Amino acid sequence: MRRLVFGSLSFFLVAAASMPAVRAEAANQNPSRTPVPNTPASQQKTEPFNLVGLAYQGYFEDQGIPSAQTLITAYRSGDISAEDVVKSAIQANRLSPDVLNDADYIGAVDNQLRALSSGSSD
Repeated sequence: MRRLVFGSLSFFLVAAASMPAVRAEAANQNPSRTPVPNTPASQQKTEPFNLVGLAYQGYFEDQGIPSAQTLITAYRSGDISAEDVVKSAIQANRLSPDVLNDADYIGAVDNQLRALSSGSSD
């Protein structure tokens, strides 16, 4: 239980610390220079850690990826893979379809899912 609390708190602290910086940066950009959302160049920039964080927070539930502990359980049982998370992010316009051909990126997502799974207990 202690590992679950510590792992969850660590995950959310890192996720929360990175989100305000992104929002502040977007607010300060000149609208004429803001990249068009959903373009491959802007989509590719979602880091594997952030992608798994979005999945954990439920951003891909509409694409069939469960959130929170259900995501961890589904990953452990093999019902959800890193490739499934990447595909759901592509469907949600968070990633470029080219990422499906990037074995390093998918491997990094798998590493993040494994780390999240090992830091949590059922």
